[in-house]
Amino acid sequence: MLIELLTDRYPGMRQWLTQRLSAVAMAIYTLVLVLLVAIQQPANYAEWHAFFSPWWWRLATLLFWICLIMHAWLGVRDVLKDYVFNVVVRSYMQLLVELALIVDLIWMVTILIKMN
Repeated sequence: MLIELLTDRYPGMRQWLTQRLSAVAMAIYTLVLVLLVAIQQPANYAEWHAFFSPWWWRLATLLFWICLIMHAWLGVRDVLKDYVFNVVVRSYMQLLVELALIVDLIWMVTILIKMN
């Protein structure tokens, strides 16, 4: 049943499912982040740096940002499809959004890599 829904017979189902699953992943990360911050209560830069230093937490943060970028890209794409009727303007706006999201992801990766 689920495999049939993800075929070409139902266009848009993959995007819908991707957006919902990315939202669930971001919600779980946010809950864990709030819980860990409440427990550890980092107060200064050194404590925040130590908080984000473990490799597994940096990986979880990277996965969060990947989910966030996919979620944002799909959402903005749908909004632009619905409300910007000029195809050329919509294409340029979508390109600007995509470039901004790619730069954001590269920036986050460099931050996470430079942490020791």
